[in-house]
Amino acid sequence: MRVRIGVTLLIVMGPAAWTGPALSRARDDGEPVPPETVLVTVNGVDVTAADLEIEFLARGVPAESRDEFRDRFLNDLVDRALVAAFLEKRRAPVSEQLLERQMELVKLIIERSGEGEELESVLARLGFTEESLREYLSLPLAWSGYVRRTVTDDELRSYFDEHRVRFDGTEIRASQIVIVIAADAAPDAWENAEERLAETRHQIDGGDLSFAAAAREGWNSPRASKGGDLGFIPYRGQLPQPVADALFSLDVGQLSPVIRSPFGVHLVTATDKRPGELSLEDVRDEVWREVIEREWDRLVDAQRESARIRWRTRRPRSK
Repeated sequence: MRVRIGVTLLIVMGPAAWTGPALSRARDDGEPVPPETVLVTVNGVDVTAADLEIEFLARGVPAESRDEFRDRFLNDLVDRALVAAFLEKRRAPVSEQLLERQMELVKLIIERSGEGEELESVLARLGFTEESLREYLSLPLAWSGYVRRTVTDDELRSYFDEHRVRFDGTEIRASQIVIVIAADAAPDAWENAEERLAETRHQIDGGDLSFAAAAREGWNSPRASKGGDLGFIPYRGQLPQPVADALFSLDVGQLSPVIRSPFGVHLVTATDKRPGELSLEDVRDEVWREVIEREWDRLVDAQRESARIRWRTRRPRSK
């Protein structure tokens, strides 16, 4: 999924929050970019350098990492503009009660931080006013409310049934081969690792090599000495999400395709399974979160096909 709908503000994310905004961004020629500079226009709505700055701040990205996240966040801002326009046309309101709860949560976090600053002072450090903070929080809340009104209970149950093993507490015993790669490694390092694992996968799939033997053969996998055995794994919390998604789509004995994660390149197999017993009622909130994000992605894909998106800065890489 491309974007988290739930918003975690910078002010809850530790010391980096208190350094204050740096609202100028360097252009290619080294000159600063004024906050009002238009970066992209989406169906006539301007997205500015200040909007991008707030996105960096709201997600807690330090200045030295911003180039890494620039393209992703610009794409996310386009998505937000498309979803906001869609909701406006449908007069989809945000729950004022939920919005006030979010605002109260922000205030409570500030009070518990021990810094002793007033809300307005903290928000000013982050490039927000109370009004712009409410606006930032409103979109995900309005979207969540819209999806909950339009997706039926039968559709929710169908999604749960289709993806049951991700929700019902099922655990899968997994073995893994991973080539750990630094996040800043050159593209050819990733490509070479994928080629190596693809060849290993071919050997395992053809019966020329066992998975356990392959896992012990000189990889930098943390569990290589144990043949890659990870024990029983739940869907959430222990593996990078792309790896967990692949693992929980396998039957026992199946081999995954080669998977890329933020940590490296992986190959996994399922060796055993312990079925879970949780029902939809036990995990309804988790199912809703996934459905809400799935519907966001579907809408954005559809809206982008006809949207008038005009870039005034370097066009970001596609998602």
